[in-house]
Amino acid sequence: MAKGKPSLRNLFQEKYGDVLEVAREGEQRCFGGKRWGGNAVLIVVDAALDSIGLNYFQIVVPRVRRFWKEYVKTGSIASFEDFSRLSPQDPRLKRIMNNERCWRAAIGICRVLDRIRRERGLESDFAALRFWAERASYRDWKKDPLGEIPGVGLITFQYLRMQAGVDTAMPDKIVKRAVERDFGITAKDDLGFIGRMERLSEEIGYSQTLICWAIWLKESDIRTPGWERID
Repeated sequence: MAKGKPSLRNLFQEKYGDVLEVAREGEQRCFGGKRWGGNAVLIVVDAALDSIGLNYFQIVVPRVRRFWKEYVKTGSIASFEDFSRLSPQDPRLKRIMNNERCWRAAIGICRVLDRIRRERGLESDFAALRFWAERASYRDWKKDPLGEIPGVGLITFQYLRMQAGVDTAMPDKIVKRAVERDFGITAKDDLGFIGRMERLSEEIGYSQTLICWAIWLKESDIRTPGWERID
């Protein structure tokens, strides 16, 4: 009897089996509210730096760690409220990355989320981030208060939701290229791609979050867990 075509689940495991353990760590950090130790300021810094197209593991991760050491750990910029008061030209921000666009986006995000925290009486910055993420719709992202912030596109919008624990996909070029190459999946636009990722997740039995992490890790040749520890 001729062998049938391998299932998409088997194909995924075959192609990404060597990074699944580390991808699971990333998935569980997102779902458990533990990205960057659960520090919402660092999550926003991560997303803002990533939004300007920097190499994630080589540039973004080290600079988020530096931000933690120099500003969050010392209490200098330790909350959304602190961040909201900053200017994009603040020399402390420029020492991390001399790019006003990314800091303008980060400040705008923190202002919106800090307002949510205060208005909803939430206990923490992360609670505000998760409150927003669980109620935000990627289909209407342009009408969302965060989506209206200059510098916050659909990719950053989705990345923030994912980091807050929502199981969704980030339609960045790395993920789209890998999904087309490995599974033949394409879409006419980014909104359609997110829908295709939802169906792929259902078919193979892995979360969208894990699929994205597996692709990012594989494409960057990262196979060691614990790469984002800050303490």
